[in-house]
Amino acid sequence: MIIKTDGYELEISQGADVYLGSRKRGQTFKKWSEIDDNVKVGLERIAKQAESLIKYSEELLFTTTNN
Repeated sequence: MIIKTDGYELEISQGADVYLGSRKRGQTFKKWSEIDDNVKVGLERIAKQAESLIKYSEELLFTTTNN
């Protein structure tokens, strides 16, 4: 899963790697196996929230009639 915004980029590959790019803190790379379990739960929650937002975006884009 990849999330990009102005100034930030987050890539979560569960079971593999996590990448965070931030203008403020630069680039951070972590191996999934080295991440604390509490942090993994938080990252998994972020991934679910992102999926919900994408589904909502899909709903908006494909159920709205274009005039």
